[in-house]
Amino acid sequence: MTMRDRVAMLFVRHLLGKVAEPWLVPVMARALPGIGLVLATSLMAAMLGLLPPWLTKLLIDRGLVTGDWDAALHYVALVFLAGLVILAASVGNSLLHLHFSARMLTGLRARLLDAALHRRVDRPPLTVGEALSRLDGDTAEIQRFAFDTMLAAASSVFRLVGGTVMLFVLDWRLALIPLVAAPFNLGFLAWARPRSRQRADDLRAARGEIAAHLAEGFAGLPTLRTLAAQGARVRDFMPLQARQVHLLMRQRRWAELVGFVPQVVGALVRAAILLGGGWLIIRGDWQIGSLIAFLSYVGMMVGPMQNLLGLYHAQAVAQVALARLSDLADPAADERGGREPGPGPGALRLVNARGLAGQHLPVDLAVAAGSLVLIDGPSGAGKSTLAALLARMAPAAPGTQVFLDGENVAGLDPAALRRAVAIVPQAVTLFRGTVAENLRLADPEASDDRIAEMLALVAAPVGPETMIDEAGRNLSGGERQRIALARALLLPFRVLVMDECLSEVDGPTAGAILASVRHRFAERTIIVIAHAGPARDLPFDQILSLAPHSPLRNTRGGTPHQRAKARENAV
Repeated sequence: MTMRDRVAMLFVRHLLGKVAEPWLVPVMARALPGIGLVLATSLMAAMLGLLPPWLTKLLIDRGLVTGDWDAALHYVALVFLAGLVILAASVGNSLLHLHFSARMLTGLRARLLDAALHRRVDRPPLTVGEALSRLDGDTAEIQRFAFDTMLAAASSVFRLVGGTVMLFVLDWRLALIPLVAAPFNLGFLAWARPRSRQRADDLRAARGEIAAHLAEGFAGLPTLRTLAAQGARVRDFMPLQARQVHLLMRQRRWAELVGFVPQVVGALVRAAILLGGGWLIIRGDWQIGSLIAFLSYVGMMVGPMQNLLGLYHAQAVAQVALARLSDLADPAADERGGREPGPGPGALRLVNARGLAGQHLPVDLAVAAGSLVLIDGPSGAGKSTLAALLARMAPAAPGTQVFLDGENVAGLDPAALRRAVAIVPQAVTLFRGTVAENLRLADPEASDDRIAEMLALVAAPVGPETMIDEAGRNLSGGERQRIALARALLLPFRVLVMDECLSEVDGPTAGAILASVRHRFAERTIIVIAHAGPARDLPFDQILSLAPHSPLRNTRGGTPHQRAKARENAV
């Protein structure tokens, strides 16, 4: 472990807790050089910021009070020069801060997006809105705390120490007044901390619900249009907004109270200093310039003091976001890992196999490489779930074992497994961009000729450069399904699962596509799930019929009559 990693680990462990170490430490380690540079410039700006009050004191006491015009001009010039330097340092620090904090935020979002996209299928699923809420709002909260708040705290410590030293230089008795008030502020914020955390947690949950509602509404807009239900969806949105506004107002009222109490304490401190300093000036023991400088340093300390006190409060809010992100980035929830599948022709064996949501009895099945298999049964029996087990795309019931060419898929790397077992579902997803860009998700190195070959194989009425709108809404259902099938055919698969993947294509065209695919990939294992249509007329080698809570029948394919009779008996 490098020194940078150790520093990042100590930072995360002591300020955010051990739960975040596995995923946050690498991000923090990469951000540390930028944090160090911004910290150095912040401390330089803080050091320069201590000069103007002292120069103002000298201007008043040595120039204005004594009537020395030359001294007044001299100190005015110094004050102006110091202001210019401070302004330039502030601009530079602001630009550096934006650059490095933005880099840290992009690192956080990339890490969490990676975790979200590789979440294990047996973990509770996240709604799209909830995932977006965590990737956007929660990561920003962590970035603000880890970068902005901590840098502000470091700068505040320097300003506070420097200001305190200057106060004692001016008058040690008056310097004790702000120090006496600090324990009261600390006690109040300690009392307010758990309440702040609860309010932040409630508000974030409400934002997640709103994001989920919006995402589902836009994704289901075609359905809403067919039902003329857009108005109903908007009406359902109103209570969610009202709840968010209520929680937002509750949090804001609480935040104002939390900020109001220290400000009242600060006002009392300034009043006490004015009384004490005025009494010293009236007695002739102090100069008016010293009182003005003292008040300036006290004012400079108010912000740093509030930042440091607010750090305790901000940590509670950040830990709400941290808990949500740690659940997302939990290493135990990451599906990656395992060995690469060894070479093989595509033989399958299922032992006591059933998906966790399957409504059928466990399946024992052996499929020879190159076979054409039909999984049959009524809707809801668990056909798609059973097929998904081949690629670890669904949680398995206890005791389930699935083997690909003799290897238990539970020990294989999911990404490599899913390139060997290609699944084409009925409800396909396309992405904005060209048809070629969508197909190259399966094979980034695919040539234009190979893409054109696969599109021709599935009789797709589109070209490689055809543009696809969001979710493929500018295409028909059949066009989307054919493009998705062409994409899957670019994978180096041993097993192809066609799960109602041509259900929206007309019968003659679907039959021709199925025949073309079987001919082109005759040596591959192909599993078909279909309720009706030409897919059921293929010359299957095996038919697996599933019936809910009844014995299963694994029938060797023969004549169409035999296969139909087997389905009839099983169902």
